Amino acid sequence: MILQRAMSSTEIADRQPEAPSLAGLQSQMMAAVLGEPLESALRDQVVLRPGLDTEDQFAIYQHATAALLEQALTISYPATARAMGGDTFAQIIGDHVKATPSRSGDLEAYGADFGDFLERLPLADIPLIAPDLARFEWLVAQLARAPEKPALDHEKLAAIPPEQLPALRLALVPRAALFRSSHPVLATWSEADSAQYDRGDSLLLVCDDKLRTVELNPDAWAFHSTLSAGSTLREAVEAAISINPDFDLGAALDQILRMGASSIRS
Repeated sequence: MILQRAMSSTEIADRQPEAPSLAGLQSQMMAAVLGEPLESALRDQVVLRPGLDTEDQFAIYQHATAALLEQALTISYPATARAMGGDTFAQIIGDHVKATPSRSGDLEAYGADFGDFLERLPLADIPLIAPDLARFEWLVAQLARAPEKPALDHEKLAAIPPEQLPALRLALVPRAALFRSSHPVLATWSEADSAQYDRGDSLLLVCDDKLRTVELNPDAWAFHSTLSAGSTLREAVEAAISINPDFDLGAALDQILRMGASSIRS
């Protein structure tokens, strides 16, 4: 008869299931808080409270996290909430939190895609302006938090040799942006009477101590959007002239210089 030899302590240890790492448990904890099923390794680490099972205990964290994210959306989108109505907005942000949980510890980063989320909803549920209004609110908040950067001014522009101007490339400073919508977003955001506006917005925005905006005509929009895409000054002028042969380059440059909206692209 062949006798089975006794296993050594090392062999016994080798056959024991590997203990989950702290990082692994933290990852499972985050997933569970965001509503994913509990994994067995995490379940084994839970110290139960009297009267609560594991699912009940995690439900406390899940509800608290959802409430915090809903509060973050409410703070980020007050104008959108006004346009949609409080009850509808509350329901939709709850749906958004379930569909798009936060993956960052920074609450200010949560909700960037809310405008796109609204656009995917049935139109009967929300006003037509709501998706663009949400995008505008998010953009303004990002501009306000963007770093400051010295802008091109009249003196710096005058110092550039004239023969170099056609090849000049300008970029919007971090606190400036272009925004376009077929709806009167700016009026709705500022709580003006948007009913008196029969067209949308084509805006140049600068946000420093306050938000400053300029409404752009179609030729000015072509000029600024072409520049912001990385094209040369010559190409931007050509884009504007294709829309309006009387495009005034001097006025357009004076506008962005006074707004402090552009810098020389590096």
